[in-house]
Amino acid sequence: MTTSPNRLHERSLLPQPFLERWQGLPVAWVEGKPFSLVRNICSQRPHLATLDAGSGEAEIAFTSSTECLNVSAGDIGLFLPGEQRYIRWRCNSARRILVDVDIRHLADRGLASDEMLSSRFRQDLEFRDPELSLLLRAMVGEVANGCPNGPLYAESLSLGLASRLVRSHGSRGAHDRERGRLTRAQLARLDELIESRLDGPISLGMLSKATGFSAPHLVRLMRNTVQCTPHRYVLQRRIKRALWLLQETDMTIAGIAASTGFSSQSHLTSTMVRIDGRTPGAVRRMRAL
Repeated sequence: MTTSPNRLHERSLLPQPFLERWQGLPVAWVEGKPFSLVRNICSQRPHLATLDAGSGEAEIAFTSSTECLNVSAGDIGLFLPGEQRYIRWRCNSARRILVDVDIRHLADRGLASDEMLSSRFRQDLEFRDPELSLLLRAMVGEVANGCPNGPLYAESLSLGLASRLVRSHGSRGAHDRERGRLTRAQLARLDELIESRLDGPISLGMLSKATGFSAPHLVRLMRNTVQCTPHRYVLQRRIKRALWLLQETDMTIAGIAASTGFSSQSHLTSTMVRIDGRTPGAVRRMRAL
């Protein structure tokens, strides 16, 4: 069982059953206590902490130094593995997002590149990164909604977060932008796999295995080839199938949602509006005209 990154034992804003469905990096979304003091904390992995709302003051005693921080919403800290003698935390209406940057978790799923595995992060206790903040909020938002988008979305967000940190805080610096593209045959193999599994979950590992590329490499190649992420590409294929079923069959909308891999009819509706601009009901009504 994965250890929770909620090391100060603050009140979780994410239901445990939803956390158990999550297949990305270990994450927590917590409401800060007005005052906390925790002694002798030992972390095995780098971890991120960002203030999602509110403000706070933190005093962190490392082995060789003590750091005092005044943080506000949007501030992010990247903490390296090791021991901390204590953390003293005072806050005002604070919510925090916490993530263990467990590269081994990604590697076990075949998602970590050699660059990720060999990179060493530098500690940065207070910085801002709008792209990273969006990824963190998307992660807790997905869990809070019960993980309706499945493993591919969780893996994509986690891989995006790890890749961002390697570029911004990794020892090897930014990698060169991948200039290659998927061949027609490679894209056809992806399409064949996706079509065969549209009614169920699809993972990033499945897609990378089908092409023979590592997951980070595949993400970059797909951006160059189809101008979107693997998750977005799969959603587009699901919506394309759903539109055909709405127009050509009498299946119920709930049945179409299930047969195209959506967690519910409402999930299909919200995704279709976002991608196609129409609701399933509107598409079906147009057929009757």
